Amino acid sequence: MLKIEKLLWDFVQKHLILLAFIAVTGAGVALHCNGHDFLSGDLNCYLVPWWNEIAGKGIEGLASQVGNYNIPYQIIIFLLSRTNMEPVIAYKLVSIVFDFALALSAALLTRSLSKSKFAPLIAYAAVLCSFNTWLNSCFWGQCDSIYVTFIVLAIFFLFKEKHIPSFIMLGLALAFKLQVIFILPAFFYYYVSTRKVSLLHFLIVPAVNFLLCMPAVFCGRPFNEIFTVYLEQTETYHQIQMNCPNVYALMMEGNNTIYFENFKPAALALTALMLTAGLVFVLKTKVSLDDPRCFFMAAIWSSYTMLMFMPAMHERYSYLPDLLIILFAVIWCKYIWAAILCNFISLRGYCFYLFSEYQMADIRYAAIALLAVYIYLTAQFARDFLSRPCPEPPITEDANITESTNNAENTENTENTENTDNAENTKNPQNA
Repeated sequence: MLKIEKLLWDFVQKHLILLAFIAVTGAGVALHCNGHDFLSGDLNCYLVPWWNEIAGKGIEGLASQVGNYNIPYQIIIFLLSRTNMEPVIAYKLVSIVFDFALALSAALLTRSLSKSKFAPLIAYAAVLCSFNTWLNSCFWGQCDSIYVTFIVLAIFFLFKEKHIPSFIMLGLALAFKLQVIFILPAFFYYYVSTRKVSLLHFLIVPAVNFLLCMPAVFCGRPFNEIFTVYLEQTETYHQIQMNCPNVYALMMEGNNTIYFENFKPAALALTALMLTAGLVFVLKTKVSLDDPRCFFMAAIWSSYTMLMFMPAMHERYSYLPDLLIILFAVIWCKYIWAAILCNFISLRGYCFYLFSEYQMADIRYAAIALLAVYIYLTAQFARDFLSRPCPEPPITEDANITESTNNAENTENTENTENTDNAENTKNPQNA
């Protein structure tokens, strides 16, 4: 081997992870260069017309609601409409930027939780090059990577015990998508099991959304619309499921609005019952979600629970739970098969919507597969929670005082005993 070859190979070995990171980034860029001119149904029917309306009104257009996205996203579209960019390119560019931000956030979180030096690279590659991440931004033109990026950062700060930044990240996520509610049960379980945060921390979430919406209020928008955008969004769709392979896909045709009106109250009640059962289980097992692995289990379970039982779920709403289970598989090397299967089930929904209703598999078969994974993970997570030892109760100030008093009494008794023995030995030296 020539000297230059040896130097080259030494350099490669020394900087292997960095070079692999650069290679994955290059592959991600190449992947995201595809689909830039693809026009999805959402872009054609909703997003582009909203862009044209916002662009035509100028800054005064922020005074009224255009479309059903929250105000901060509307502000971003207004700013981009001031440029010469085509609307389709602009929408997709924002999402692609956050695809990379999401991948980097996933790598950062993985690095903080995994002992493997290769795990952050694997997480970065798995998220950036996932078919669902790529299709969501480059073909669909959707922005799910924005709110999920902030959720991943919220989890990162949570386990750094930087609780205020963590809840600020949740507030940023809420500012872009209502689907942040999928992760909120896990944060509430964290609250009741660790007592490390206060209920006041949860008020940070709507407060951040409120602050990000204020520019529109300054432009003349009615104050109450800050709170009504998401309420109106929940009334937009009237299907029990929208190409989402949850339990209702096994029971009925999703497009029939009659089923939605009849089953919506029961679906909401069932979801609330399941999440309450999860809360009771956390309290009864006394497991601490201060353990990152337990928190991830709770987050995956709660997000899939809402996907499986809430009404009017879209196929895209699996974006968050699918990403969480990918990170779990990378960090703890468990349930890799479940991560792959769940993402392929979601890919079926993307292909059906984007590519002229192409059926990778019938939605009922996908629903059976997803339900089986959900039941299996529920059982496995429950067993894992039950097998973990109960954490020691926190030592209070009173307990510290009592312990100190007992130690002082024990020390005094020991000294008295020693003094008595010494006195007896002095009187009876022959016994010494």
